[in-house]
Amino acid sequence: MTAGLRRFWVKRPLFVMAAGMAVVAAVENSWPDYSLIAGFLLCAVVGISVGCRAAVSTGLLALLLIAGTRWRDGIQAQDEARFASLGIRMVEARLAEDGEGGEGVWSAIARLHGEGFEGKKVNWIGTGEPPPAGAEMRASGVFGKLESQRNPGTMDRSQRLRNLGVVATFRASEMRSEQWVGPVSLWAGAFKKGFREGIVAGLDENGVEAKTIRAVVIGERARDSLELVESFRNSGTLHVFTVSGLHVAMLGSIVWFLLQWIGVSRRWAIPAIVAAMFGYVWLTGNGPAAVRAAWMGTVLLGAFGLRRRADLLNTLGAVLLVAMIWDPRVIRMPGVQLSYGVVTAIGLLTVFTRKCFEWIAVEEDFLPVSETGWWRRKWLGFRRKAADGLAVSTAASLGSTPLTILHFGLLTPVSVVATVVLVPLVYILLSAALVSAFVNPFWSDAAVSINRRNATVAKACVDTAGFFASIPGASTATRFSTEDTLIIYDLQYGASACCFAPAGGNAVLIDTGGDYSLRREVGPSLRRLGMAPDSVLFTHSDAGHVVDPALMNEMFPLRQVAMGMTPAPGSVAADWKGFSDGGVNLVNLVKGDTFELGGGVICEVLLSSLDGKIGSISDDRCLVFMMHWKGWKILWLGDAGRLSEAAMLASGVGLNADVIIAGLHETDFSLTPDFLEAVDPQAIVIGRSAGCGMDSIRSMQRGKWEKKGIRVFLQQETGGLTVTPGTDGSLVFDGFFDGSETVLRR
Repeated sequence: MTAGLRRFWVKRPLFVMAAGMAVVAAVENSWPDYSLIAGFLLCAVVGISVGCRAAVSTGLLALLLIAGTRWRDGIQAQDEARFASLGIRMVEARLAEDGEGGEGVWSAIARLHGEGFEGKKVNWIGTGEPPPAGAEMRASGVFGKLESQRNPGTMDRSQRLRNLGVVATFRASEMRSEQWVGPVSLWAGAFKKGFREGIVAGLDENGVEAKTIRAVVIGERARDSLELVESFRNSGTLHVFTVSGLHVAMLGSIVWFLLQWIGVSRRWAIPAIVAAMFGYVWLTGNGPAAVRAAWMGTVLLGAFGLRRRADLLNTLGAVLLVAMIWDPRVIRMPGVQLSYGVVTAIGLLTVFTRKCFEWIAVEEDFLPVSETGWWRRKWLGFRRKAADGLAVSTAASLGSTPLTILHFGLLTPVSVVATVVLVPLVYILLSAALVSAFVNPFWSDAAVSINRRNATVAKACVDTAGFFASIPGASTATRFSTEDTLIIYDLQYGASACCFAPAGGNAVLIDTGGDYSLRREVGPSLRRLGMAPDSVLFTHSDAGHVVDPALMNEMFPLRQVAMGMTPAPGSVAADWKGFSDGGVNLVNLVKGDTFELGGGVICEVLLSSLDGKIGSISDDRCLVFMMHWKGWKILWLGDAGRLSEAAMLASGVGLNADVIIAGLHETDFSLTPDFLEAVDPQAIVIGRSAGCGMDSIRSMQRGKWEKKGIRVFLQQETGGLTVTPGTDGSLVFDGFFDGSETVLRR
């Protein structure tokens, strides 16, 4: 083993050093107290296997990495604390990336100017049209801290920003904001816009083909393209649907083929290819995988230009080592881990996986290839390429599987074959898109003609991904509920969503949080937690509770929809009244009805707006029900207020419950003393603060409730709540944001 490691070191020293530093960085990130021990053990292994010089070099690099990480983390913590206390300020900044957003709000990373701020990065949140990178901003606004994720299963966006060196958010005032875009930034923005328009010129902007082309070529995802994303995700080919290192490699080969065709020498072709790769990386937003591929391509082409044989793993090691020395935090990003991990697996495992597919490219025993006919030679060439493609795809899947399970909770064995089929289609799509973007400025008819043919390729990509995703067992969630679980999401005021997942059964959504929350928070959380709701219950017609039927079915194909709301004509909620989709059962609930959530959990309707008009606004027309769960009674009050409570008290229904889950009536009191006395709860769950006068009323109520011994869960403090039954018959509440655990007993 020692001799084998020595030979590997001699051939790939940079890769071994980079891999060792990545291990030390991972330990430093998760268990900082043990990072020095990890560095020492790494030095010992290297010293025993290779020698003292290598061990000393490794030790020095490990110390540099640990010291650099801790120094940067210390500076980051100090800056975050300082900026969180600044409050309202007038600042100037320059955008480091294009603004992204919609519905009049955008965000982008910006570098501040001015004494005490110079060079510091903030997440700038502005209004209006998103400006391009390089725009100079001047605005009055409020600094805020980077808030960690608040719900289970969601990606920690604040950690991603920290890894990029962002120290605060800055919400610019709409009234006191100015911006100036210089000529270079204007040109860059116009170039990107022209490229974006050129690759889909002549196509329907909202069509599947245009969305697919833009996603594959420039990494743009339309807000209503969730169905496309699901197909590529469930077939394990999401790296094909979004810009990755694969696309940069394809671009380099396309440019190389073109330059060879027109007779450009190697001396001039190499710098042209490098420039094209980095230009494409800039055009697509400087994603970590694309940047890695561009630098690796530069090193490999440099060796080729100098007539030196370059090793894939050693090249990868050189790029990773420089990246970690420049900023050790880079290895913490899931995208970086996946990018480098997949290439490592390809370099290490392809030699073994190729043996599994040798049978595909077996030559005839007694007939030399030179003596075979043209068709046989072509067929043999195709089989060789298929065998190589399957070998590389298998190695890449083996490398990515542990990371996709760790970060996304998803296993996609079908990706081995799906990737091999999709890559040639994507190569054709990317080539055609580049040509159309090039000719569009001066020959628009030709660009339109190319794009219309390219739309056929895009549709083939979508159909292929959909076919592989539909194969039974194509994708499997690796996280799933082993016990009954209720998740109460912490969303912006006005939005509400919960999910109940019985052990071993399909989940049920209780409200959806509205369009924005379902896309950005609830949907991704449910996917990562392995919860696949096939039913939804709507308690309220407000836009923060319901969602468009088409969007809901894109994300989670439904079997049953239950509701007890009277929506206003033309509202999103009204679309559900006329919704009809094969296999979806619509149920209208009235007082006295019962419905099952699965696992023997029964809900009893106490109040429904379908019983008769209670009030004139939507908060007075809520569905109120009692959930019976393993002997516990949970009252779902929602946003219902004083009028609804009085109606239930007058009706004589049984209100006694252990827990109340309450929202906040927009204009009226709720949880009145008489109603609370009738319920007599142990605990009350309250949603996030509204930012209005009702908050002070809730604060006073909370003090009174706690004096009576009622446990109050304010989601502003706890974040999302995960509720599970204990083995001893208790009910356990876990706060995700504050890490709290509260146990209720009968």
